[in-house]
Amino acid sequence: MLAEAAKSQFSRDHSDHLALVRAYEGWKKAEEESAVYDYCWKNFLSIQSLRAIDSLRKEFFSLLKDTGLIDGNPSICNSEGNDANLTRAVICYGMYPGICSVVHNERSFSLKTMEDGQVLLYSNSENARETKIPYPWLVFNEKIKVNSVFLRDSTACSDSTLILFGGSISKGDTDGHLKMLGGYLEFFMKPDVAEIYQTLKKELDELIQNKLLNPKVDMQAHRELLSAIRLLVSEDGCDGRFVFGHQILRPLEISALSTKPSLFSRTESGPGGDNSKSQLQTILTRAGYTVPMYKTKQLKNNKFQTTVEFNETQIMGQPCSNKKSAEKDAAAEAIQWLKGGAKESHEQVNHMSKLLKKSKKDHL
Repeated sequence: MLAEAAKSQFSRDHSDHLALVRAYEGWKKAEEESAVYDYCWKNFLSIQSLRAIDSLRKEFFSLLKDTGLIDGNPSICNSEGNDANLTRAVICYGMYPGICSVVHNERSFSLKTMEDGQVLLYSNSENARETKIPYPWLVFNEKIKVNSVFLRDSTACSDSTLILFGGSISKGDTDGHLKMLGGYLEFFMKPDVAEIYQTLKKELDELIQNKLLNPKVDMQAHRELLSAIRLLVSEDGCDGRFVFGHQILRPLEISALSTKPSLFSRTESGPGGDNSKSQLQTILTRAGYTVPMYKTKQLKNNKFQTTVEFNETQIMGQPCSNKKSAEKDAAAEAIQWLKGGAKESHEQVNHMSKLLKKSKKDHL
């Protein structure tokens, strides 16, 4: 318990790698104050391991200096070292393609990789102690297989970080659809936003390649590009808004929903068949949520009205002549809300079909 409490002071942003950075920085400060042994004893850290890290750090710095990529002044080349978002992006760049998706349910979350399906976190990982990870992705250093596959040393990252600092991206089947890892990772956004990300990604990759080939390239000449990149990775809400099924569902006012005109057909076919209840269950289970619950009450006029509940959200349908119809109507209202109510019925169904074309087994 004492060791866990000591470790928790370095762990606050869903990253084992950043926690290690903080532990190392604390050790360097203690070294300046001649308090290394006391620092390591209180925080259950290994002096030998920290010294090994320090030695590797100096070796890497020397190699970068010899290639001409940095000058001899550590304070200049590490001027952005306190930017946790930028450091997270660099970690993503180094760990990729070690990537897994974070799929939330009502009480916890599950993790999936392309090769192994569902995986678990190593017990000493910072993220293993969390019940929620407010990011759609984890990058990791290595996998260990015992009875199950476990991930070690993971860092959570946002859509923007993965798109810009992950692997190559390509256009998908529709405008605004981007793919990575041969289509296993998919992102859906407005076409103009997708074009911006593709352009920035291309320019960033070219800049990095040019810098490696010609270390004398002046990075300050590309301030606008670098500023745009930093803004995107720092301002991303991390809720997976570009990944279907990762959107955060927020409760709406039931009274407002009950008076809103229906934009989704109660009979038109969609994912899950002709029944709106089946359609809603298909959407939610593919997105990682539990099945919806229905509560029906009989009104004074002998009609029935149903409220459907999922992910702490309640949506009420219109009064109907029987219980079965009331449940279907509530499910249709929920689907309308999930789809935003901005399209005609047939367009919604077509859009939904494209997003959910993969089976639950293959979809992140």
